Amino acid sequence: MSAPLAGVGGGRIWKMPTQTKTLVAVGVGISVILLSWWIKRLFSKPKKPPQRRQLSLRTPEVPSVTDFSNLSDSDRTYRTAPSRQSMRRRLGPSISGSVPPNEAVLFGGLDNCRETISSLQKAMNGLEMIKNRSERDRQRAESLAAVLDRLRFVEADLNRVIQEGGFDHLKAEDGVSLGSGFQLAPSMRTKTLSVLSDESFMSAVEDFAVSLDEDPSAPNYEIASDELLFLQQGYEAARNGQVACRRDRSDICQCANEEEFLAKLFCIRKALNIVCADEHRRVWLQNSGRTLLGNLMQNCQQDPTTFFKAYDDMMNFFEDEINREMAEDELRMRGVPELGFWDVILDFILLDAFGDLKSPPSAIYSVTKNFWLSQSMKYSTISTVIWSMLKAKRQRLQYPNGFIAHFYNISEAVSPSITLGFLGTDAQIGELCYYFKEQVTQLVLDLFNPKRVRYTTVEEMADDAWVIIQNRTESILSRLSSELLM
Repeated sequence: MSAPLAGVGGGRIWKMPTQTKTLVAVGVGISVILLSWWIKRLFSKPKKPPQRRQLSLRTPEVPSVTDFSNLSDSDRTYRTAPSRQSMRRRLGPSISGSVPPNEAVLFGGLDNCRETISSLQKAMNGLEMIKNRSERDRQRAESLAAVLDRLRFVEADLNRVIQEGGFDHLKAEDGVSLGSGFQLAPSMRTKTLSVLSDESFMSAVEDFAVSLDEDPSAPNYEIASDELLFLQQGYEAARNGQVACRRDRSDICQCANEEEFLAKLFCIRKALNIVCADEHRRVWLQNSGRTLLGNLMQNCQQDPTTFFKAYDDMMNFFEDEINREMAEDELRMRGVPELGFWDVILDFILLDAFGDLKSPPSAIYSVTKNFWLSQSMKYSTISTVIWSMLKAKRQRLQYPNGFIAHFYNISEAVSPSITLGFLGTDAQIGELCYYFKEQVTQLVLDLFNPKRVRYTTVEEMADDAWVIIQNRTESILSRLSSELLM
């Protein structure tokens, strides 16, 4: 029965028209394909959906906290410590050969510490903007500020350890910096008053590449060397070891050697002491300094009221003899041999500050050069950074109400404006600030130049020194006042 029926059915199919047979064949083929696909999907394992790659915020060489549980001791050392090859690349070919591997690791550690501080400082800047939003945000900002302060102490200690290793001389010999972006500072740098030179920040080479202007009205003495009797006294004192100094400034002052610098410094100190002993001249200098910095802040579109109060408090501080003795003690601990115009005003404050402006902290430099931030935002951020730095410095003061504490009050008021002026993007304000720097630098050069001051007697030298100080100060005041009127 089945065979005849099959034959009958097959015959019917073959007897169908050609178009109908084609449609039947296509339908059967599609059905077979769909059935095969369904069976394959039914018995196959489901695939995991593709995961989107996310950016990692961790440093590539540093594993996460959970990663450490699966690492051996050798793996941890390899992944967390920079390799010797990477240290050689950081130090450069001229230095890597002369630095032992252990010292190279120290350089890398200091570099990583600075990078950490820089990253946390950026986070700190963001928290400062929202810390008044709630009590929790305020506590977080204070906690992070404390962490940054401790890290800066760690960085200072690492820098000191590197200096004690005796490899800080490589920078001067090879003309390059040690590490990636940091430079070793001289040992006395930690005793500076400059706000931008905390122990955590390294200073640049003390060069003054400024376009110094010549005063056409300045004298040009031509005095024979045997007539420079006062200078001969200075050389004798220098050879006998009677002239102390905090730092050798022979390169800045264009002296041939340290002996010449000390001899002239001996004369300059005595001449400036005579200048400052005159009450009229001393009051003129005090008022001029107050007006000069106040005008500079006004040119930077900042209110100098806070600065004026801090400056007046400093002047009142020195009215008491006990306070002067306290100031001498504070400065002596920082290597300042005398409480005089050269040692405190010119050398300790101004020249150190100009040197630190060559290599400011990265947190400040990145803000000042940011063209997308407004001037008010830059000023607010720099003020916060400087406030944090001064807070750490104040905690280390032996005399909380002494001279240096008063100086920090002045710095907190005036440093943001001056820093933004020197390092900011406003060309007009920057030109004013650098004019101020040029005039001060030229004043120093004039004092060490026998053609500008007479090293014959202390009285004649004091008269010439006063004329130079007065002329340079009046030039700065005139320039700042004229810019205010524009």
